[in-house]
Amino acid sequence: MCKKFLAVFCLVLTIPVLYNCRGGGKDVSREAEKSAELAAVQDAAAQNTAVQNTAASVSAAQDAGTAARQNTGANAANSAAAGVGAGAVPAGQRTDSAGGESLASLSTVRNRSGRGVFVGELNPVNYKTVDPAVLIQMGMEQYQVSFILGERHLNDRNYEKALAEYNKAIILKPDYAEALFSRGRTYQIKGDLNRALEDYTKTINLKKDSAAAYNYRGYIYAQRGDHAKALGDYNQALAIKRDYTDALYNRAYSYRVQGQYDRAIEDFTRLIQIEPGNAAAYNQRGTAWYYKENDERAIRDFSEAIKIKPDYALAWHNRGTAYRMTGNTSRANADFAEASRLGYR
Repeated sequence: MCKKFLAVFCLVLTIPVLYNCRGGGKDVSREAEKSAELAAVQDAAAQNTAVQNTAASVSAAQDAGTAARQNTGANAANSAAAGVGAGAVPAGQRTDSAGGESLASLSTVRNRSGRGVFVGELNPVNYKTVDPAVLIQMGMEQYQVSFILGERHLNDRNYEKALAEYNKAIILKPDYAEALFSRGRTYQIKGDLNRALEDYTKTINLKKDSAAAYNYRGYIYAQRGDHAKALGDYNQALAIKRDYTDALYNRAYSYRVQGQYDRAIEDFTRLIQIEPGNAAAYNQRGTAWYYKENDERAIRDFSEAIKIKPDYALAWHNRGTAYRMTGNTSRANADFAEASRLGYR
């Protein structure tokens, strides 16, 4: 019954989800330089957790009631995580928030960082113009109508109203996985990560093939610094949906934070193959190369990020840092100046 209505009323809309050195003296070791001068890389894509954004198509099965998904994700919740930006972002993009972290600060926290990346997904249902009374007259169940209203309120950022409708739907149908997932998203946006985690787990228990629930739960684990659990969930999400770019970005980020640079590079490379215009992925891969002390490859990746996104202040700053490590102070200073002009602080 629900699929029939979805075919009539579905419209795609994006919901927000979650992506910096200074001058110094000469003859400074890489570790000392990192600790003293870089400032943390915050890449991912878009709203609340890290990070940046990717539009992915949703399977028909999940469309039949799937809830909102990510890119400002935590960002919508405004719990900035290193690797994520803030604010709603167009589908298919990941953006960086101003005042993000840079290479330098990461050098002192990368192995202990509790940050994760929260990246952007799609809400396949936009029922803004639908009259619930009409749906009921057409024979739609009340729990489905409540879910639709919840989606509409979530899209309008009326989070309390959205929660009220999702609660109604779940009371009427406790095993309604889609409503549980959407309620979890709403809790996450509001910053109630404990309840969000609980709802994502319930969703997974009811729907083992929910790649989005694994990805979102993994993001919360990463945000709390439990990258082992985060990686387990990202692996599950990617096993279900191999080219799930948000999960791929998040997994790469967790690998990088843990110092598993080769694995991070492998995942970012795979992501770039899928999304060759993803500036954030180039910047993050460049960061991994930087920590492997391969400054030339880092510079190439930062340069590619800048080519794709010329106003990418973070990539300008990171390239300046890499140039500095090669001893090319003139280029380093030029890049730092451009990063500053673009608003990097």
